[in-house]
Amino acid sequence: MRAAAPPNTGWLIPASDGRLSAYAPAAAGGVVRWTESPTGRDGWTAPELLLPDERLLPYLCVARGETGYVEVVALRRTADRSEAPLEIVHATQYQAGRPMTGWHSLGNPHDKDQAMASAIGAPVAVVDGADVLHVFVRNAAGGVSTRRRGVGGAWGKWSSFPCKRVREGLSVTVTRAGRVELFMPADKGVYVWRQATPGGSLNRAPNLVFIARPQTASGTETYEGRVTHYWRDEQSGEVVAHRLPEEGAPEVAPAPLGGHSGDGPPALGRCLVDGHDCTVLAQREGTGTVALTAYPTETESAGAWWADTRQSCAGAPAVAPDRDGRLVVAAVDRDGRLNVTRQRTDQQGMALEAWIRL
Repeated sequence: MRAAAPPNTGWLIPASDGRLSAYAPAAAGGVVRWTESPTGRDGWTAPELLLPDERLLPYLCVARGETGYVEVVALRRTADRSEAPLEIVHATQYQAGRPMTGWHSLGNPHDKDQAMASAIGAPVAVVDGADVLHVFVRNAAGGVSTRRRGVGGAWGKWSSFPCKRVREGLSVTVTRAGRVELFMPADKGVYVWRQATPGGSLNRAPNLVFIARPQTASGTETYEGRVTHYWRDEQSGEVVAHRLPEEGAPEVAPAPLGGHSGDGPPALGRCLVDGHDCTVLAQREGTGTVALTAYPTETESAGAWWADTRQSCAGAPAVAPDRDGRLVVAAVDRDGRLNVTRQRTDQQGMALEAWIRL
């Protein structure tokens, strides 16, 4: 059993009891999971291989709702050949460290066209405050399709947003109030869709005129109901931060945060650093290691200084708070092993403990 490189940042998930679980695609098909001990002081479980299936692609998206259930969404070939159409599959974990349900097929927005069904992008998923699970995917026509599971557990049909020339790398964020905000990078700007109320439909916000590199976007709530989006500038590769302007306010340029030497989406977290609420970003460097920066939340003007931890990282890193509010940083290395470090609160600044290889 060997974990493949996590393709996105949302794979380190806190459970209702405070334990963290890490999820990565298995190189041979399936889910590799590591789970913290019940006390958090006795380490982690050995990696477990769940739901093995050789037709699965090495991709996972993980979401958690207020119920504590973990929803896993993946891509699978419909037959044992490389040109076979793709289907989106879904499984649920009801308790930390417990088995998952089997894979359930959600089909494909292009079920009636096998060629187009082989050309969809990577799905993203989120659970809103009404316990509605939303799945979004870039379709083969360059738009975005969605399917949702209602509170009663019934899945609706596939539907599409009116957009075009969307790039790979959708980013979806849910606020503490349970409202969803969807970021769609496109060739000539960015589409943003957001919920007014949990459980409701998504409404279109004004387009952003900025160009984001494919597969580099992520987002997090930085103030009550306000999401800050991060992506890499198309030309420079620098990480930038941007919040949608209030109604009637003029658009402002994204704030530059450096990180030119990295690739992929930055992992995002918030924690107290020297008593101040700070946003922490972790990225994979071009050299294949994890680098971090932190700055006072929504104060991008303070600047961001990146520090390379020298920890090997294949794919995107992940960050999440532990039961004590300390930030945990995780990376899967080139050998498919999980490596974790934890914020130190006995030193000034954003200090970390030594990395532990599991």
